[in-house]
Parts: sequence; structure tokens; C-alpha cells
Amino acid sequence: MRKKLYVLSLLPICVQMAYAQQKAQLSGTLVDEKSKTPIIGAVVSLEKSKQRTTTGSDGGFVFVNLDAGEDQLVVNSAGIRPYRTTITINTGESKKLPVISLVQENQIDVQSILGVINDDVLRDDEDVNGQDIRSTVIMSNDLYLNKAGFKLSPFRFRVRGYEPLFEQTYVNGVVANDQYRRVFNYASIGALNDLTRNGDAVNYNNGGSYTFGAIGGAENINMRASSYAKGGKVTGSYTNRNYYARTMFSYSTGLMDNGWAFTGAIGGRYSDEGFIDGTSYQNISYALSIEKQWAKGAHSLSLVTYGSPVVRGQQGASFQEAYDLTGNNLYNPNWGYQDGKVRNSRMVTAYDPTAVLSHIWKIDEKTSLTSGALVHYGRYAGSALNWYNAMDPRPDYYRYLPSYFSMDASKTDTTTFDYYQNLWRSKDPNVTQVNWAEMYRQNMDPENRRKYNGAALYMVEKRHSDLLEGTISSTFNKLYDNNMRLTAGVEARRSRSYQYKTVADLLGADYVLDRDKFAERDFPGNNDTKQNDLLYPDRKAYVDDIFGYDFNLDINAVNAWVMNSYQTHALDFFYGAKFTYTDFQRQGNMMNGRFPDTSYGKGAKFSFTDFVFKGGATYKFNGRHFLTANISYGTEAPIPDRAYVMPRVTEQVVKGLSSSKIFAADINYVFSMPRLSGRVSLFQTNFYNQLERMAFYHDSQRTFVYHNLTGVDKVHHGIEAAATYRLNDNWSFDFMGTMAEYYYNNNPVGIMNSENGRVVDAEEKVYMKNLHVSGTPQFAGILSARYFHNYWFFELSANAVARNYISASAMRRLASNYENVNPNDEASYNAYKELTTQERLNDAVTMDASIGKLVYLKNKQALNLSLSVMNLLNNKNIRTGGYEQGRLDVTYPNRFASRYFYMQGINVFFNVSYRF
Repeated sequence: MRKKLYVLSLLPICVQMAYAQQKAQLSGTLVDEKSKTPIIGAVVSLEKSKQRTTTGSDGGFVFVNLDAGEDQLVVNSAGIRPYRTTITINTGESKKLPVISLVQENQIDVQSILGVINDDVLRDDEDVNGQDIRSTVIMSNDLYLNKAGFKLSPFRFRVRGYEPLFEQTYVNGVVANDQYRRVFNYASIGALNDLTRNGDAVNYNNGGSYTFGAIGGAENINMRASSYAKGGKVTGSYTNRNYYARTMFSYSTGLMDNGWAFTGAIGGRYSDEGFIDGTSYQNISYALSIEKQWAKGAHSLSLVTYGSPVVRGQQGASFQEAYDLTGNNLYNPNWGYQDGKVRNSRMVTAYDPTAVLSHIWKIDEKTSLTSGALVHYGRYAGSALNWYNAMDPRPDYYRYLPSYFSMDASKTDTTTFDYYQNLWRSKDPNVTQVNWAEMYRQNMDPENRRKYNGAALYMVEKRHSDLLEGTISSTFNKLYDNNMRLTAGVEARRSRSYQYKTVADLLGADYVLDRDKFAERDFPGNNDTKQNDLLYPDRKAYVDDIFGYDFNLDINAVNAWVMNSYQTHALDFFYGAKFTYTDFQRQGNMMNGRFPDTSYGKGAKFSFTDFVFKGGATYKFNGRHFLTANISYGTEAPIPDRAYVMPRVTEQVVKGLSSSKIFAADINYVFSMPRLSGRVSLFQTNFYNQLERMAFYHDSQRTFVYHNLTGVDKVHHGIEAAATYRLNDNWSFDFMGTMAEYYYNNNPVGIMNSENGRVVDAEEKVYMKNLHVSGTPQFAGILSARYFHNYWFFELSANAVARNYISASAMRRLASNYENVNPNDEASYNAYKELTTQERLNDAVTMDASIGKLVYLKNKQALNLSLSVMNLLNNKNIRTGGYEQGRLDVTYPNRFASRYFYMQGINVFFNVSYRF
């Protein structure tokens, strides 16, 4: 009996061993077709088996635990023509593929072009809800994501309409999105293209070996020194956008016999004046990566540090009237002449030095543990004009435009109207641009100096947003013999945001008095109320002094997550869960006179516990046709930047502060045939209990107002498709398209508060339901043709977008603003309709073309030349975005018109690189 029990106890082990012996293994090596050098850091994937790996320092890759059958092996790497082949794996086979020679593709330098575009659209206007930041590192092997990220970036296209905060970016396996706004600062890797090309992307809400994932996808930038081939590269570029010249140099030792690898890069971008009047760009970038491997590669310790300090002059949005009067849809109101030289009032100075320490432990061929730490100290300062007891210095202020004098037909002052119209059309810089000389004159006028005791009427301030942040994380990966894969991770983060403003330039005055100009006017005789800091009343602030507001925000978060995936011959599925704890706390460094009890010292700490559950399945009809589905539901702590009603002056948070909820699902048909491959997807994403904050000058209250929306619900759904057809070895054709709807799904509560203290928690329903989410086209399509012959590369593409809407102002959707509207009065009713109807931007079509040549030289050297021309038809009338003003006038609805952004006409990017 004991003997029988012993035999039975061995049975499961024997079965598992027999099962394991049936598993197959696949290995291979990637080399450059001409130079025969290894291709390092390329992502190699098996579509049916859903496995992916990255080539090592010898160009090799290995897959284990494979089922028998047919599969598609796909290779993606920056600078390499996409490669796809069908392989057949036999039961228990240990198959080694012949060396795969890949064609190096002449790169049109997608990263550089996107970097140029994205810096142009960054904006810091108080009226705009956040910044528009898009990914500049295109790593996805998905045709739709790749094409959309590049071709449609000039239109400010966002995939599935998601904000950038729903994407995650990692560097060497450590998350690099900040906690204050929850976005990655792509400017921190500007002009470091050669070191940021390698990596891995997780599409949409899938999971990866380094991340639980996010609805907008994730990418891991691999900056480990061993991931770069030995050699150097020198690059020079010309473009006619916000900078003209760019240069880069990088060199790598490759992985040496002693296990060490070193890689370094330096770059820079420059223009004294960009294509748009008044803009400028000065930037230098650096990166250094060091890695040590030991125990035959089982252990790897890497350290990378990088930064990209920049000073740039910004473009501002303006009114259509200003564009028409100047005859320039790229008119920029931010600059003017000072002593004959161009000076921009909206300068940005930014620097975000970062260091990442990472350790990889390959426990065995199926088990690994990756741990890392990241620290960065981002410093951002944006300048702006400020004024006290003086006229508004902005040249496109509505009272300075000719239309202001013709609003009321019965009182039109034709003489004044014609006068200002002629001044604008003559492009008199004292009228159409910032008049620096006049501001100096007002500040230095003897009468004004006596009246205000030398205090500034006009000055330039800097608004600082600094962030010190540290992150530690660890991720465990295990592949079991029963086709199960376990991935789990833990992460802890600590951040401190520093928000304050300083005096940048007094413009000839002696000092600025640290008082609130609106409270000083609205509460005469109340000396306390007008003080920005009761601890130092009537303080005189000089250049570089902090004034106005000063507070810190501490943010802490920890999370743990796990995912489990299982594969069978016909069906794969995965499921996972993530749990997160977040807290944040404001600490005021000034005692504001309007909010003395809630502005100074440590405020209340707000904490949230959140979760995400998700899963997915893939049905494999065969090795070429798949049907996949993914679903997730979770909660998310409020974004600290949006949680406070007026963070500059009070610790008060929005009413009913709580976590938001997100439901996301999609179903996808994926096909992969020898000549035709692609994807068709249906997606649905519901956002619940979101926060939005808008800030503007309120005319009736005559003060700066914050309008916070709580409980905002949105729906994003649609269809997206992409396909590529390979006619032969020379010709290929691509198609990408999406038809979607992004809209508000309820009427949220709006709460208004003013900085001068006159408006406190004014609550009213905001009629936003069925308005469109702005900032991105909802219809888009691309058709492109590519030709390759003898290392010449040509591409021609047509791009089209539609259903793009300007950002809607919540203030214009309050019923209280229209109580006196008479529906029987045509003029009154038309004004109401005009103010409440969201404007749709015109549909647009552009064409792009590119050409390039790759020349191989002796001793594995190469010369790469490329020219990309965007907006080939030179269409200068394409609006890419805009926003309604918070201010409104029911009697004269056009008084506070919308502001718009336009796309530049024809623009070029010429790139030359030499690799040695």
C-alpha cells in the first residue's frame, strides 16, 4: 500500500515533466544587412504566443515555453524596416533560426519632428485647462498608434481622446510621470533622440513586463548602456519652426568583455527667433549611462542621468479679428520691441535633471526581478506681465481692437474705429505688439513715481512650478511551464511641489508692493484684506523676491499590483488587480489677507485608497487571425493640481472631494497575412466624477475667479482601424482611420471662488451635457504610400481630420447669466444661442512628403540624409484648437470672442547624421 501511494505521489510530477518536455524553444540573432553588426535593443515578438523580448548585446533573442504550431515573428526597432515572417515550431523542439538580416531604414527622425511640434503647442494661458503634451517617443508596434502619434500630431490629435495623464512613461523600468499633474515631462529628454529610441510599448490597457498598464498605454524607455551598439553618431538638423538648428553627438562602448558599458550624449537646439514672430529657443541636453553586468549577465546594475535645460519664448493664442487685421494667422501678441530688439513677455525657463538607478536579476531563464529608483528635481518658470492701477498692456486686449468701437450700432464711433483699424492694418508695433517703452515710461514718469512712491505700475513676474520627486519600485516576472505567466510589482513615491512667483523685472520701477490689486480696489480701507502676506504687511518686493503666493504640496503614494496570464492553443486570457494609497497636503508659506485662517501652515491631509481590476482574452482562429477583448474598471485619486479650489491662496478643496471612476473596454480584430496586416477596434471609455478647473477674470465681480467643476462625467467611444499592404519589396501602403465621439455626459456642479474674497463657494449647475470634449479631432484618417529601393526611401501621405471643437467655457453654461434673455426678442435670443453653442472647427486636409538616402561607407560607417516636408500644400488656414473666454457679455456676445491656434504652413525638417 505504501508503495502504491509513493507511485501515485510521483504521478503529478511525472505528468508535469512530460508536459514540460513537450514545450519548445526558439532563438535567433538579428544583424544589419550591410554591416553585419548586431542589432541591439530591438523588440522581437511572437503574435500568437503573445511573447516578446529584446535583443541583447550580441543581437540575440530567446523564447521559451512555446507551444507547437505556426506563429508570426515580428521585429520592431528604431531605424529598422519592420520585419515579419511566419515560423513553424514542432513539439519539444529547440529551434535556432538562421541569422536574420534586417534593412536599416533611413530615419525621418520622428522624435525630432514631434519635439518641434509639441514645443509649439505648449501653453500656459490662465484661461486654458492645462497643457497639451504628447509623446515624442514612438515605440509601439501598432500601426494605428505609430501613424497617429506622428502624422496627426500637428492637429493636436489624441488617441481615443485621452489626456496625456492617462499614459505612463517609464525609464529603465521606473515610472517617470510626475505626481502633481500625472504627466511625463518629455522636455526633459529633448535633443537626446539617440538615447531614447530603444524601448518597449504596451498598447492601451494591456499589461506588460514592467507595468500594470494604463488606459492610454505605457512605454518603457530603455537607456541602459548595454542596449546601444558600440560606436558613435553625429547629427545636424535644420527646421523652420520654433528652432532652426539642432546638433547631437552620442557614443557608446557597447558591452565590453569586463561587463562594463558606457554611453553618453550631448545635444542642443537653437534659434534667436523662430518662424513665429517673437519666439526663440535655446537648449542644451546631456545624458550619461553606465552599466555593469556580472554572473554571465544574470545581474545588471545601471545608472543613467540626463537633463535638457531650455529657455524659450512662447506663442500666444489670439482673436480672429487680430489675425485678420495683421494678415497673419500666426500673429503672436506676446512680444514687442525694446530698444530695437525683440522681447517676449512669456518666456519659459525649465530644467528637470533626472537620475535612475536600476538592477536586473535574471534568476533563471524564466524568472526575473527588476528593481529601481528614480529621483528628479524639475524646475519650471514662466514669465508674464502684471500691472497695478494701469491700463492692460496686452496688445490684443478687447478694448484696443477696432471691433470694440462698433459693438453698438447706435453708438458706433466710426472715426475711432477707422483709426484703430488703420493702425492695426499698418502693423504699427506700438499697437499690435507689447509696448515695452510705454511701460518703462509709465513706471519712470515723475508724477507716477510721486503718486505711487516708486512702486511699479507694470512689471514682469515669474510663476514657478518646481517638483522634487523620488520613486522606488520592484517588478517580478515568472513564466511557468503550464503556460502561465505571473507579473507583480510594488512602488512607493514621494513628491514635493513648490508653487510660487517671483519678481523678474521691475521695468524701471523701484519695487512692487505685495498687495492684491483686486482686493485693494474692492475693499478700500481694509488694510488686512489687501495683503498677500499678513506676516509681512505692505512688503516691498524687489527683483528675485518671492511675492503674491507661495505654497508647497506634499504627495505620497504606494501601490501593489499583480497580473496573471494563461495561454492555450486557441484561447489566451489575463486578469489583474492594482491597489493604490495616495495622500496629499498643502503647506502655505504666506498668510493671505482674504483667507487668513486657511492659507498659512499645514492644511488637512487628504487620503484615498483606490483599485483597478482588469482582464482580457484572445481567441486565435489560427496563427494569422485573432479576436481580442479587454475590460477594466477602477478608481483614481483626484489629481492634486485640480483638487484645490484656489491653491495659491487657500487650502480649501473642492466640495465632496473623492476618487474618480473609469470604465474602459475594447474589442479588436487583428489580422496578419503575408502582404496585409492590421487591426480594427471598437472602444468604449466612461469617466465618472472627474474634476475640472477654469480660471478667468470675472467682469461683474471685477476679480480673478476660479470655476471648479465636480462630478464631471464623460464618454469616449468609437471605432479605429489601421492596415498596411505590402505590394512587393519596394512598395507598401498604409491606412489609418478613426470615427469617434467624446462628449460630456452630465451637467456637473460648478463652484466659483474669487481671489479677492468677494465670491465664496457660489454653487450652480453647469449645463455641459452633450458638449464635445475639446482639444482633439474626433474623426481622422491617413493614407500613405512608401517606396524603398537601394536604400532610397520615399513617402507621400494625405491626412484628414474633422469634428474638432474649441474648449467650452463653463461660465457660459450657467442659467443665471441668461435670466433676462427674452426668447421673443430675436437679438436677445440669438445672443444666447451664440454664447451657448460650442464652435466646431473647420475640417482639414494636409499632405506630407519625405525622402531619404542611407549610404554605407567603409568600416561599418554610414551616412544618413533625410528631408521631411509637412503641410506640403501650404495650408495656412487650419485651426488646431481654441477656447471660449470665461468672460461674457449677453448684450454684445462678440465682445469676448474665442481665441484660436493655427497650424503653420509648409514646414521642413532636414537631417544629416554620420554613424561610425
